[in-house]
Amino acid sequence: MRKAVFMVCGIAILAVLATGAVADTDRTYKDAEYVGSKACKACHKVTYDSWAETYHSKMVRTKDDGILKAAVEKWDTDGTTPGPKKANVTGKEFKLEDVQYVVGSYWKQRFLVKNEVTGFHQFMDKQFNRMSEKWENYGNKNDWETNCVTCHATGVRILEYDPKNPLAQKIAWTEENTGCETCHGPGAKHVKGDKKGSMWNPAKQSKAEQTRVCGYCHQRVENEHYKTAQGNNREDLPAPKIGETFKPWDDWTKWYPEGVVIPGVQSEDPFNKEYAGDLKGLFILDELAMKSGVYDSGKHHQEFQEFIQSKHYKNGKMSCTDCHTPHKGKNIKPVVAKETCKKCHGDTYDYAKIMPGSGSTAANLTVRTHTFFKDQARPSKPTASGAPVLYKDSKK
Repeated sequence: MRKAVFMVCGIAILAVLATGAVADTDRTYKDAEYVGSKACKACHKVTYDSWAETYHSKMVRTKDDGILKAAVEKWDTDGTTPGPKKANVTGKEFKLEDVQYVVGSYWKQRFLVKNEVTGFHQFMDKQFNRMSEKWENYGNKNDWETNCVTCHATGVRILEYDPKNPLAQKIAWTEENTGCETCHGPGAKHVKGDKKGSMWNPAKQSKAEQTRVCGYCHQRVENEHYKTAQGNNREDLPAPKIGETFKPWDDWTKWYPEGVVIPGVQSEDPFNKEYAGDLKGLFILDELAMKSGVYDSGKHHQEFQEFIQSKHYKNGKMSCTDCHTPHKGKNIKPVVAKETCKKCHGDTYDYAKIMPGSGSTAANLTVRTHTFFKDQARPSKPTASGAPVLYKDSKK
């Protein structure tokens, strides 16, 4: 276990920051640097509207805005398994009407209720699998704001933190969900007339820099530098300095190196090591992997750690956005990820064979691999239920 250099986490901001940020609600705050995605819409309507259709804009929503209809209909039971009954941190019983926010919607959905002890939000004990429409156990016993928020909101800042008392931490953000300024940087100068050089344009960066922005969230880490309100290691990467936030040009791979474990990214944390905690089982360490030296994910949201193993990344010719479109816009046309392989490999190329699903995200749901190593492709293992494995590009 490395020595934690620092720690932090959050609740609503009730103070004025040195940066000039002031509390607006109990979840978001106004900031002199950030203007919010809606401000971009005035001049970039096509871009904004297309972003609003993506799941980046729907990371976390109020219950009324985002809860799945099927989850409501089957809240008491899916016919076999009872639905959510209690909160994971406090153990207190809650009902459907107590749910304040939902996380996710396409493949699965999780449910947040108030943690009256900390003022944050905690998960309930079940998640809803949208593909099977079944309830599954979910056991994350950390407040959402202090474990996950940097990848579910924009302009996240840790405002106050006492390593001896993680419960007293404060955190806030400028906008819920992954907004325009997450990937382009704060837009106040741009809105005020500085049209050149004030925004970070991924198209003008190297492939590695483009990929690194996506990798900030599409990876799995064990953060000892900051703790959750419950005193556990976090699963995300808040900016290392109090009062600061992630900017797309930041090299987060070098943030507090002695306080975070990022397998495959840091030289002292290799892919082929057996890890504990949330990192346990993050990569498949079978004979095929050991022989090839290429490690596919055993869990979800690890695309960055897979992709940096690939020749696509190492030769500097491709980034995440070559296959994935975060929005439409000037000179930006939407692409279908599974069709992009044909541009280089021809019409007969079968992406499914080189991208088997290995990263488990819910029962019988796996994320396709991003190592792109043809000799690594392994047939999908049968599921415990005997049901077919569904992949991230599957439709139902």
